[in-house]
This record gives sequence, C-alpha cells and structure tokens, in this order.
Amino acid sequence: MEVKDYNQYGKALEEMFKLRSMPIALKWYEKLEDVPEQAVFPKKDLGKHMALCQTFSYTRMKGMTVAMTKEDHWCWNPLIGFGAVECVPGQPQFDEVCKYIGIPDREKAEAFFKKFPRLPFQKYVAAVTAPLATATFIPDVVIIYAEAAKINHMIRSIKNATGDTFTSVFDGIDSCIYCTVPSFTENEYRITFPDPGDRERARARDDEVILTVPGQRMEEFMTSLIEMNKFMGFSDRLFEFNLDFPHPPFYNKLFEIWGLDEGEEWKL
Repeated sequence: MEVKDYNQYGKALEEMFKLRSMPIALKWYEKLEDVPEQAVFPKKDLGKHMALCQTFSYTRMKGMTVAMTKEDHWCWNPLIGFGAVECVPGQPQFDEVCKYIGIPDREKAEAFFKKFPRLPFQKYVAAVTAPLATATFIPDVVIIYAEAAKINHMIRSIKNATGDTFTSVFDGIDSCIYCTVPSFTENEYRITFPDPGDRERARARDDEVILTVPGQRMEEFMTSLIEMNKFMGFSDRLFEFNLDFPHPPFYNKLFEIWGLDEGEEWKL
C-alpha cells in the first residue's frame, strides 16, 4: 500500500465513527534525516519537553506532526520502551524504576520489569506521530482513541477478518508503551486503557479506549470494517427498547430449527 491509501483509511475511520479525535499514525525512524520536514521537535522548536501521551494528544486533537527524540521526552517510560536509554538488571536506573512500578515485592517487581515491552537499545533515534489522514509516511502502528462502543465495533471487524479473537495485556499505567511497542514488534492488534498520565496531562477522556492496529494489517482491518459496515454500520442513535424487535433473517432460521416463535426480519 501507498501513503495515500493510509490517508484514505484515516478519513474513512473519522467519517464512519464520527471520531472526536483523529487516528494517529506512528513511525519509528533510524535516521534523523528521514524525519518528515513538517515535524515539530518539542525541545528545539517549542522550547519545551513532552510526555508521549501529550504527543498523542497534540496529534489527534490539533493535527500536529511531532517528532520525539531522546531529548524531547518528559517521561521515563517511553525512553525505556522505545530503546532510547539503557535500563537492565544490575544498573541503578533499573533498581530505581522497580521501586515505583506498583509491586511492593522486590523480586516480583524485578521479574515484571524484565519483561517490560521495549525496542532494541538505540536502534531508533526518533518516533514521529501524525494524523493518519494527512501523514506523509507509512505508519508502523495506527492508534485509535474512541468510546468503548466504537472500539467494540472495530473489534468485531477484526474477528471478521482474522476468524479469531485477539488478546491484550492490561496494566493501570504505561499505556503509551502497551499501545505501541507490542503491536509493532509482534504485529498484533492491541486494546489499551489510557493511564492516569494520559487522562491528567493529555486530556484522554474517562470513556475512551485505545485500539492499536499494526501498520502492516491496516488493509486487512479496513477491508473487513468497510465490508461489515455495508450491512451493520456503527450507529450512535438513541436506543429503542422495542420488544419483538426486527432481527436478521438467520435468527428466524435458528428459531425455526429450535421450534421457537419467528418474527419480523430486518429490511436489508
């Protein structure tokens, strides 16, 4: 696929779901000279640092293309997760982190942090975010913030495409890493809940959930979503509590087999 195809997918997602913020395209770069010219470097261009969740917010709410290098980050977590700094057992920084990850038992804390998702040390010099609809690059991952009902609809399209469910890992913190690194390294879909930092410093809403789609799987995801929307598109209209409501024709086929009452069918 080409960049324009991803741009079209971004526009389609915004239109289909009336998203309150724009889907994010994220790409890691090994060379600074390859970073898009329009990208803003927070420290150099704004004279300020950003937490990664704030980068997401500037992109999805303001449409800004942001490049995050080691010097731009204002949170320890992405520095480790993106491989910008070293943090392994035996180092003082590893010991320091283990004090504050919410696991009082030191052995358990160390075992937990050893398996923390992370990219290879110093492989990438920058992570760039841009709105999917206007990005000038092919993303490594696509990050979608939306209400639970909208994410649920997208999850169903994933099952439609893959023939299976998918799993996620849930933690109360570090959502910026859980919604990026595993999807990139494992080519897997991922559901993540915005953490307190995202809510308190980057305006994530209480009703938002994050769906991450690997860039390589966007065609699979969107093809299924568009096809499914032809007969069961997402609706945010008020619910009607009608009894004996019209239902898909296959309901009647099943009810007939089971000897149950049949009813009015959907008008497709």
